[in-house]
Amino acid sequence: MKKQIFTIALGLFLIGGWAMAQTFTIEGKIDGVKTGKAELQTREAGKMATKFSTGIAEDGTFTLKGKVTEADMYLLKVGELKGGISLFLDNSNIKVVGKSDDLMNAEITGSATHNDLAGYNKITKAQAEALRPLYTSYNEANKAKNTVEVKKLETQIDGLETEQMGAKMAYIKSILKSPVSAYILNSLAYSIEEPADLEKMVNGFDPSLADYKYVKMLKETVAKMKLTAVGQIAPDFTQNDPDGKPIKLSDFRGQYLLVDFWASWCGPCRAENPNVVAAYNKFKGKKFTILGVSLDRDKAAWLKGIADDKLTWTHVSDVKYWDNEVAKLYGVRSIPANFLLDKTGKIVGKNLRGDKLEEALAKLVK
Repeated sequence: MKKQIFTIALGLFLIGGWAMAQTFTIEGKIDGVKTGKAELQTREAGKMATKFSTGIAEDGTFTLKGKVTEADMYLLKVGELKGGISLFLDNSNIKVVGKSDDLMNAEITGSATHNDLAGYNKITKAQAEALRPLYTSYNEANKAKNTVEVKKLETQIDGLETEQMGAKMAYIKSILKSPVSAYILNSLAYSIEEPADLEKMVNGFDPSLADYKYVKMLKETVAKMKLTAVGQIAPDFTQNDPDGKPIKLSDFRGQYLLVDFWASWCGPCRAENPNVVAAYNKFKGKKFTILGVSLDRDKAAWLKGIADDKLTWTHVSDVKYWDNEVAKLYGVRSIPANFLLDKTGKIVGKNLRGDKLEEALAKLVK
């Protein structure tokens, strides 16, 4: 076990492997702001909550002081300006300098953890720029119904996204002592298919992060992934259909079943729905059906989405948005997502989209 060194005389302690002051100070200056408050907000129970605030002087300066028990992502709101400045806050002496019409590019210095996040953001920005022309071409080919070009671009996009994920994982491994490493991995966990792969990454964190909240969340995710891994019997659940009738997953035993997580507000879900409809229409006469689990928060919007997209199978939801109990049970943190079950309720496929869904069904449904 590694020894942790406490330097009480200097007023420092270790969090996530980083030596940090016991309190934070943010000295800010935002040109173009003369009044209002500077507020540090963080997400709690799905909503943004103000944790620290102070007034802004006429010259756009402000000083925020306080203490955080662990480093985390915060949004620095400035006066009445829209948006804000994303800041990975730790107990450090931090300076924030920016302009009222360009908050996103404010300069943040003094925080080692925020520097780690800034390094990651630089990587993702470059990756997005590399993908943008491919997605533009893909949308144009799709609109023109050029299936050959669509297939070609899908292959290119998949290859580049795989390469980019490798770069993200490499960056995480380069900062395993920083709490930012766990924060980033937590945001990427949904795209890691195998629980063993995610567990290996989690086990690689510095021991000083063992009690960090994002590490705990990742361990919970690994446990849920193991429950819903290919080869496992899908966890049973009960949720109500639009008429309030309880629908139980195990009631579908004896049929091939696709448990499809979606929402009417989810653009990628709506774009994928025609593929799901096509697969349903092709195999529904062969003991195949679908159970849609919606992460909607408005029942009317949910029902309209079902009708507009002609989703003529069974649907359930508790209308709790990301707090949907079934989504939490299955560890779903990004949609669209799906689980393909055989007649015994065993999971035989996950996140099958486009042609991959029909290909899997063609092999499974006899």
